[in-house]
Amino acid sequence: MKTIQNCLATAFTAAFTTAFIAATSATSFGQTTVTITTGDSASTATRAEKFTKKVDRVTTDFSVYLGLNGFGNSLPSAYDLRPIGSRFVALSWQKRIPVATSGTTKIRFVTGPEVAWNNFMFENNTVLTDRNGQVTAETASIPLRKSKFVTTQLNLPLMVNVALKSGFSISVGAYAGIRLDSYTAQKPDNGRTIRTHGAFELNPVRWGLTTELGFRGCSKLFVRYEPNSPFRAGQTPDSSVWAVGVKL
Repeated sequence: MKTIQNCLATAFTAAFTTAFIAATSATSFGQTTVTITTGDSASTATRAEKFTKKVDRVTTDFSVYLGLNGFGNSLPSAYDLRPIGSRFVALSWQKRIPVATSGTTKIRFVTGPEVAWNNFMFENNTVLTDRNGQVTAETASIPLRKSKFVTTQLNLPLMVNVALKSGFSISVGAYAGIRLDSYTAQKPDNGRTIRTHGAFELNPVRWGLTTELGFRGCSKLFVRYEPNSPFRAGQTPDSSVWAVGVKL
């Protein structure tokens, strides 16, 4: 009888010991697995968040400006322009630099190079001439289908952009630029277009004020104004330059 009891006790003890070891191993393995998985996920999420913040800090946009432009101030009738033919075009590469973006109102600096074209299309068979340092608008000796004066500039704008929670966005700032090219183009009624490149007594550096408004992610309206004449002082009638249109 004692022998049977001893055998049963020994078998019970062995079974209990085996079960305890198995349970302990399973628990330890489960804890280790959960800890490793959780740690890796948290670390990966943290790295992803830091990477996202770094990439989103400064963004770059490519924009196209299309609009109309003209001369300001009171000029002689010889400088009258065709409203629709006198167009403004600019290709812009802009960087948006966050200043305050944590609240509902976000503020950014906007800057970047652009190439801009002012096309001044004349009325009344007029041509722009440069003789002996004097730029004047004169009547052409032959009938013209069109006559225009074009300037090309490399500009660098600097604007402060304010975007509201509603999505409305407004930018205000200024720009300065240097002349890349300028020319006149006349197309007779019967004949090829004649282009004449030259400095035309233009100031090598021009500057102006600009504002843009619209909604984030949509096309915006823009207005530009150069208070000073694009030509050197005393060498043509004094005139400002304006441009209005849409930023795409």
